[in-house]
Amino acid sequence: MQRPVVGHWRKILLLVYSLPLFSYATLADHMNVLLIAPPYVTLGSTATLLCNHTVADELLHKIEFMKDEKRIFQYIKERNPPYILPHHTDGAKLEYSKNGTTIKLHNVRFEASGYYSCEVTMTLPIYTAGAEPVHMKVISPQSTDPSIKFKKRVYVIGESLEANCTSSPAHPVPYITWFINGKEVNPDLVTHYPHKRHKNHLSSTTARLKVEVSALHTGDNGHLEISCWSTIPALLTHHEQFADIKKKVVLVQIIPSPDVTSSAAILVRELTLPAMLCILSAMHKFIP
Repeated sequence: MQRPVVGHWRKILLLVYSLPLFSYATLADHMNVLLIAPPYVTLGSTATLLCNHTVADELLHKIEFMKDEKRIFQYIKERNPPYILPHHTDGAKLEYSKNGTTIKLHNVRFEASGYYSCEVTMTLPIYTAGAEPVHMKVISPQSTDPSIKFKKRVYVIGESLEANCTSSPAHPVPYITWFINGKEVNPDLVTHYPHKRHKNHLSSTTARLKVEVSALHTGDNGHLEISCWSTIPALLTHHEQFADIKKKVVLVQIIPSPDVTSSAAILVRELTLPAMLCILSAMHKFIP
């Protein structure tokens, strides 16, 4: 008669011991890790990286930061001191917070560019979750606005307008976009030339615009507003902003093409009778 009672208590004890494990497993399932880091940082400045997680302090085992899948910092709560650092960090001087959730990269150089991520590990159950990598790029912004050069500043409707836009040196190399009267120019009308390299790993770029001037291009005042944007990065993704942008705007005068028919009519109308007789006499010498 005692065996059923013993079996009953075994089930109760198993349930009691299983509840914490179930609770921990539930915590693991809801464990979130997010790395907050800037996508762009200026050469020589400081980048702050935060490993934001939902693990309670009593369940936390360790936090690790990685760059390009190589560990650059490790925090282990149970150790004293809890910090384990690598021999060096490429392209920056590393500073860390006491709780291991934040690192700062001081005086960043171009070598600090790369994919950063972090991982957080629980004590019970032993479970690790990682954040999605963030691509951080160290940039050297443009020092001046781009320059625009034309073959001439006055164009007749029907002519082909050509202009070159050149950015100032920067890293990475900027991208040039042309606009006419505030509207982006069709990329088929733009030719991008090879980059020109400068000292300190900087590069500049030039893009040529070639477009036929039409009456539709000109504004009410007979001018074209030609603008050139030089940007880093070249393309934007959702909710992103340019890390660096410089603009140049110039006005080009557009004049109507001469009306040959109207000019001939005016000339004939202004000729006097003696002048017309002289012309007819001259023609008679050649035409019998």
